[in-house]
Amino acid sequence: MSLSSGHLYEFEPFVLDSRSRILLKGGATVRLTPRAFDTLLVLVQNASQVVDKEQLMKEVWPDIFVEEGSLSRNIYEVRKALGDDPAEPRYIETIPKRGYRFVAPVKMSGSETRPTGTPDVEGETTVIEKHTFARVVSEEMEGKDLPVHSVTASPVTEVTAFVPAGIKDRRKQIKQAVVVVGFLLVAAAIGVFLYLKYVHVTQATAKRAKSTLVRLTNNTAQDTAPSWSSDGRKIAFASNRDGKREIYVMDVDGSNVKRLTNNLSEDDFPRWSPDGRKILFSSDRDGNWEIYVMDADGSNQTRLTRNSVDDRAGTWSPDGNRIAFASNRDNSNPYNFDIYVMNADGSNAKRIVDDPEYDSDPSWSPDGQKILFVTGRNNNFDIYEMNADGTGQRNLTADSNRPDIWPVWSPDGNNIAFVRNMEGKEQIYVMDADGGNLIRVTNNSATNSTPTWSPDGSKLVFPTDRDGNWEIYEMSVEGELTRLTDDSADDLFPDWSPDASKIAFSSNRDGKQHVYIMNADGSALSQITNSSSEDTEPAWSPDGKRIAFTRSLEGNQKIYVMNADGSSQQGLGDAGTDNSPKWSPDGRILFTSNRDGRKEIYVMDADGSNVTRLTTTGASQAVASPDGKRVAFVSLGTEEIAGHIPLQVFVMDADGSNVRMITRSQHSKFELCWSPDGAAIVFTVEKMGVKANVFEVDSESGMVRRLTAGPKFDSRPAYSPDGTKLAFNSNRDGNSEIYVMRLR
Repeated sequence: MSLSSGHLYEFEPFVLDSRSRILLKGGATVRLTPRAFDTLLVLVQNASQVVDKEQLMKEVWPDIFVEEGSLSRNIYEVRKALGDDPAEPRYIETIPKRGYRFVAPVKMSGSETRPTGTPDVEGETTVIEKHTFARVVSEEMEGKDLPVHSVTASPVTEVTAFVPAGIKDRRKQIKQAVVVVGFLLVAAAIGVFLYLKYVHVTQATAKRAKSTLVRLTNNTAQDTAPSWSSDGRKIAFASNRDGKREIYVMDVDGSNVKRLTNNLSEDDFPRWSPDGRKILFSSDRDGNWEIYVMDADGSNQTRLTRNSVDDRAGTWSPDGNRIAFASNRDNSNPYNFDIYVMNADGSNAKRIVDDPEYDSDPSWSPDGQKILFVTGRNNNFDIYEMNADGTGQRNLTADSNRPDIWPVWSPDGNNIAFVRNMEGKEQIYVMDADGGNLIRVTNNSATNSTPTWSPDGSKLVFPTDRDGNWEIYEMSVEGELTRLTDDSADDLFPDWSPDASKIAFSSNRDGKQHVYIMNADGSALSQITNSSSEDTEPAWSPDGKRIAFTRSLEGNQKIYVMNADGSSQQGLGDAGTDNSPKWSPDGRILFTSNRDGRKEIYVMDADGSNVTRLTTTGASQAVASPDGKRVAFVSLGTEEIAGHIPLQVFVMDADGSNVRMITRSQHSKFELCWSPDGAAIVFTVEKMGVKANVFEVDSESGMVRRLTAGPKFDSRPAYSPDGTKLAFNSNRDGNSEIYVMRLR
């Protein structure tokens, strides 16, 4: 794995000893797992270079196949050990969809004797030497590829000293051929450049906007109580389409409907077992509601509870060994239901909630440690959480006077979907597992009930009467979204034009990230940059005539400005690394730069002149308020929370004065955008590299509300000019696409 004979790598205040396999900080050992140490070593040995994810995984796990999640966990562990923040990296920078780069200066010591004239391995020197060595060897070895990870940083003179005399003539012929080919390539490149300069806009076929709300059933009967199978392939539900309510199953697209029960009674509330082999359901076929179970194909229907009262709302424990249910047994009042737990075969039923009020709708947490339920003990229906044995009962919706019912955990245990009665209609909500960050999923005049989650946690399936009768629908966790792009590439950084007619974004659909424009409905896609570099972070000027963007080439970033059709591209500034351009209402450009040693907020005229630094304590990702009087930005918070200091949202006056922090929570924030009325700021919160969601904070009070709740990465939020919609990119469908959600 080692790229050189040195074994001590210094990057303040750390020393990494590759021979002893230890990491030291101020002489003290920093604990790392072996794989995390290997990950850090590869990055340090390739300091300042982008190391692709595939290369990292091959280096760290040379003999076994692992998924990318293993690498992500290693990166998280290394960052934690170094005290690094992925949103404001001092050591490890994430290169989206490519890999990682170690950005801190590295000094190497403890080397064996090296040839005279060999440069020190530090910063860009290593890069130059590595590329030079690979070029010379490829010439001498008749064009054979040399793996990058096996290249040693040696000077050209040392390599050529070992060239056998017998191949010098052949080498001369090869070099002459290389010169000719090189000349032809240059000529071709010039031709391509001139073509692109004058014919720079390329039209691309774009699929029209697609709603995430999907109707799965369509008939005049009542289809209710859907349940998603654990493998994500089937949905069980109840329907009276053949007379009495029976249990049916269908594919997740609504096709291949099959009836599983067939009798003269009512069968309801199907729930799949965790292994997908059985379905739990309620039935009154024996005169009262009891809990039954059957195989997934409808066979072997077996009664689990046996008494003269009602047992219903059965739900499986995550391991499939127990069943929680609601029952009014042992109570004289038929409306006094309590929560019971029994073995999966119906034995050993035990009451775990005993209260004189109504308790029902149990739902197990994914780890089996908690159970949600609904209770009427507070003169209202509230959602409670308790331990699996009934202890530790806690109200999660105490701050609402609305009836809340049908709670269900998300597959990762981070969120809870439930139903709230609003003005006589049931609406679906999602909240964090602790009851915070409430978002409304449905908002219409219909009744929307009993949601269940898709196995990946990205969607909800639920019954609704919005079409005049009860049908089953599927929608995203946040509600009805519109997907504007549909391509196998990654579409990123959406930004609305001032008149809201277009959205600019970047995409790597032609190999590199370049800037594209489409209509606000996803149609009429045009590519407007086509350089040899990566072009990202497009930002419309206030008059809609120009677009600023970031161009990345060989590890350096520079801000460019072009006309809205892609013509007249002009680079601004020539010092440091500049990125994250955002226009202020007066036509100037805010940006982030490290030109004075660390990342700070700067502002400049649209032609790159009159550069002024606005911050001095470390800041990034600035965006001006709609009236131009304030600037929001990201910086390390002023206080430690949960053992670390996260990035928070700050606001200052446009001249850099009157700085104040407006968020205070334990997860770092980034990617800011003002609401058009200047009352709020939307931003992304990343939780330990696992997922990112979009939140909104009131710019005065600091009140925070959640806007997205998906299990994947939602990022780069952007308000529409009228504030009614929010565009963002998300990988919820496998790769990053541009989505739009309606805010009101």
